[in-house]
Amino acid sequence: MLRLPCVIAGAVLCWLYYKWLKVILGQTVAWVGLLLVTFLPSMIGLSADLRQYPWMLMFSVAGGYLLERAFAKDSPGMMLSSSGSLLLAMLSHYSGFLFAASLGVYAIFRMFARRRSTGVVIAWTAGQVAGLGLAWFLYTTHIKRLATGYPGAQNLRHVADWYLPQFYYHPERDHWLPFLFRGTFGVFRFAFAWVVAGHIATLLFVAGVILLMRLESPSADVRLSRLTAILLLSPFLLNCAAAAAGFYPYGRTRQCVFLAMFGISGASVAVTRVAKQKFGSALAMAITIVILCHLFGTQPSRDDLPLADRRRQHMDQALQFIRRQVSPADVIYVNKPTEFQLAHYLCEQKPVAGDGPVAGFESFQCNGLRVVSGDVMPDTLSDKWQELARGYNLRPGTKVWVVEGGWTSGFAETLRNRFREFSGIEIHSFGHYLEIFSLTVEQRETRTVSHLGSVTGSGRPPSPIGFDHLLGVLPRGLG
Repeated sequence: MLRLPCVIAGAVLCWLYYKWLKVILGQTVAWVGLLLVTFLPSMIGLSADLRQYPWMLMFSVAGGYLLERAFAKDSPGMMLSSSGSLLLAMLSHYSGFLFAASLGVYAIFRMFARRRSTGVVIAWTAGQVAGLGLAWFLYTTHIKRLATGYPGAQNLRHVADWYLPQFYYHPERDHWLPFLFRGTFGVFRFAFAWVVAGHIATLLFVAGVILLMRLESPSADVRLSRLTAILLLSPFLLNCAAAAAGFYPYGRTRQCVFLAMFGISGASVAVTRVAKQKFGSALAMAITIVILCHLFGTQPSRDDLPLADRRRQHMDQALQFIRRQVSPADVIYVNKPTEFQLAHYLCEQKPVAGDGPVAGFESFQCNGLRVVSGDVMPDTLSDKWQELARGYNLRPGTKVWVVEGGWTSGFAETLRNRFREFSGIEIHSFGHYLEIFSLTVEQRETRTVSHLGSVTGSGRPPSPIGFDHLLGVLPRGLG
């Protein structure tokens, strides 16, 4: 039942998408686009998720359709409705801002191409002001605080080091043109859920944009056709600009699914032209594409990791290492996704009963080994694993084995390069996404006494009473 609103939004999206394409590209292209956006595996899966994307896409496409209606009828009311839909899209997901910016660029060209009434221009300007105000509000209340929520992170680039690092542009390690090339093909690979279809669709999109620039159909207005080409191309350019600035990912990830609305449109134009504008042939080609994607494609949620890094032998080697190196006195510390993996493989698919919870952590016993799950991120690990040691009363000399088996590659290397206290860790890698390293619990009382002596000028040890409280009130550099 909780998924039903997203499913409904996904269904309404398909209807609005057809209406929008029919206005800007004609009925045949609209039917091809409708079939693709309705039945491609990734689009079905997107509407079945408890995420914001169906709502964002529905409101965004509604904004595009109402914008065309506003221009066709020269209606300020329709223009305000379009702006209202785009504001709802922005409030649904941040990619709605890129969608709205693309429509804004397109609308400026449309208004320069043909003079509009004063009411329409005022209504459009009011919508832009409201959008900029919403962007400022969300930036100051949320986006600006994203980095400050992680100790040691000075800006959003530090967050991108661990969150979707392969889809964020890093100037120190990525080359711009290969990054764009890989990301563009990745967008279509995500939308079509099949590598082959994604690559073909990318080429079809490029062909479709070129056809529009050269006048897509004999009955279309030359200027309007070229403006439509700008509409389809501008979101890719804006997303690339945001990626270059380090603010947004670009590639095979659901955060860029808004590009699918424009990418599928361009590909539909090319499919219609290949079918020589014949309605039946174009629909047959679209249906064939959908069937092939279902037969040979892979849902993006199961395609996050390369096949080479999902081999069972990596997990088998990691389990052998754990059984050989980890003693019953040690603790295995993992994040939630990795906990599910260890509960499945390390516990040999046996039922697992959780221990009594400790604030911020969950734990269970597995074949004589204790597994604790909690927050495992580069910027917070320094504090969290020490909280774990205190919460579970680990003795000095106890080893805490951090096992990272999520979607982040180079997790341990990031720790070793960025944080001095982790510079000496020994990393054991099993593929690119499964890493193990150990941290040793130190004598906390002795270490704290020495720090206090250096500050207060006294070597007298503090009272053992309330020691955990004392650690909590010390400045960060002393704890």
